[in-house]
Amino acid sequence: MSTRQGKAWNQVQQHPFDGPVTEPGVPLDDTAIIEDPQLGRIATADGLFVTDEHQRIVAWSSSAQRVLGYSAEEVIGQRCFLVLMGREPGGHPICRRLCRVTANARRGRGTAAYEVAARARDGAVKCLSNSVLVLDGANGTFRVMHLLREVTCHPGLPRRVATPVPDSADEGLPIAERLTRRELEVLRLLAGGATVDEIAEELTISVYTARNHVANVQRKLGARSRLETVLLGMRNGLI
Repeated sequence: MSTRQGKAWNQVQQHPFDGPVTEPGVPLDDTAIIEDPQLGRIATADGLFVTDEHQRIVAWSSSAQRVLGYSAEEVIGQRCFLVLMGREPGGHPICRRLCRVTANARRGRGTAAYEVAARARDGAVKCLSNSVLVLDGANGTFRVMHLLREVTCHPGLPRRVATPVPDSADEGLPIAERLTRRELEVLRLLAGGATVDEIAEELTISVYTARNHVANVQRKLGARSRLETVLLGMRNGLI
């Protein structure tokens, strides 16, 4: 895919007939539009975002912002599983490195629509139905288009996910609220089965720094092993 084509994936526009807005740039009932040289004009009222073969978000629509709260500026270039932190309705992590959607896309296959409990920007849990379309490119590249619709939440899911705060925060806060955003990313990667070396590569940090992050997460959650760290993270609604 050429540079010009790649840039086109980031062109997310607001439909000219959108209704009133609750805050600047977030329509109440909008149509997300993406213009692509090969596919032409793509429009949908569902939450729409696109990821590449590296699971990086390359397009994020105003309708996705309406559903999850994140603006395009906040998420473009980020790994999708670190943004959504999605879980199955039963609580098991579903968004992770080399998830089944990405694995299927690499084989040129689609994935049936599924439900996912995702983390919104304000910490709320959003229960969504995700439909995906795989768009093949040149030299093994591909795009995955995600269409999100809100559905009724599973009764066992928490309604909110703890929001990370800086390390200097009051030590009296609950455990789940003392993890920083970077520590949450590390915890999420651990849950996806990543090693310390893979965490360092994924986050572009040194192995020494990655090991320190893992140790800090373990200490804050009161875990004695990496397995227990993941289990406690799930119990606290962090993954």
